[in-house]
Amino acid sequence: MPTKEEAAALLGLSGCGGGSSSNTMGMDLPEGSASPEQAVETFLDAVLESQRAKAAGEFTEADEAYERMASVFGTENGSISRSYSHDEVYNRMLVLAACFRPSAYRIITQPDPRAWQAKQTSVTVEFRRGQEAFALPFRLVLGKNERWFIEQIDVQNITC
Repeated sequence: MPTKEEAAALLGLSGCGGGSSSNTMGMDLPEGSASPEQAVETFLDAVLESQRAKAAGEFTEADEAYERMASVFGTENGSISRSYSHDEVYNRMLVLAACFRPSAYRIITQPDPRAWQAKQTSVTVEFRRGQEAFALPFRLVLGKNERWFIEQIDVQNITC
């Protein structure tokens, strides 16, 4: 498992550099989501799916879940897949899925009503791991084609 510092470095995308301008992960997925909540739900549903698939030995399905995670993780310039190699994106999503490993989640705060005008917002998510519960804020940005991306997840309160 990565240290908290390594996880924080993996999770923050502010200032990520440019790379290829096409999706490098392989699946032809739409980038981003129609709303901040949908971006978070797409990401976390894929985290749960990756865990289920890995536990069942279905590694192709786990890889597809990592690609869904990456499709909504990025900056105002689009998905993380536009800025990093396939291997880098895969490794980041693998670490995120392993770090979160929730048994369930729920969104506990809604985006700011002015999110569309501000082109950014935060959503707080409560995670459950057995009897343990913790909350993490997700920072989202409005990007290409009016699609929402998770730009950063504050992991200070999580043990990976």
